[in-house]
Amino acid sequence: MLTSLEIKGAAAAVASSALLLAATFAAGAIYGDRQRLVRATGEPGASAAIATQGRGFFFQSCAHCHGQDADGGEDAPSLHKLQISGAHMTLVIQSGIKDEMPSFSKRYDGQETAAIVAYLKTLQ
Repeated sequence: MLTSLEIKGAAAAVASSALLLAATFAAGAIYGDRQRLVRATGEPGASAAIATQGRGFFFQSCAHCHGQDADGGEDAPSLHKLQISGAHMTLVIQSGIKDEMPSFSKRYDGQETAAIVAYLKTLQ
């Protein structure tokens, strides 16, 4: 039969384990959110402000074809869940697609294009 001291020790061990497990899950969630931001913006120090700026550029130049929510239009595909790299997105935005999409190299510089790409990556 267990003594009172052994029962208290076991209860303390269970409580400590539960607390440690909860802290591990919380830390994992925080780390995961940070990694999603890094993937979305392309660089560790970037903030959501870059993606927000890119969203503004998207509304100015892309939304009339790709839709306000980037879910596609009559003449352009949805940009949700794109399976291309940020470099490829940049190339398409800067160069366009012959007979399908205009080039935006004269309208947006490298930083502005990177902001658009950061916004598009948030749609993934």
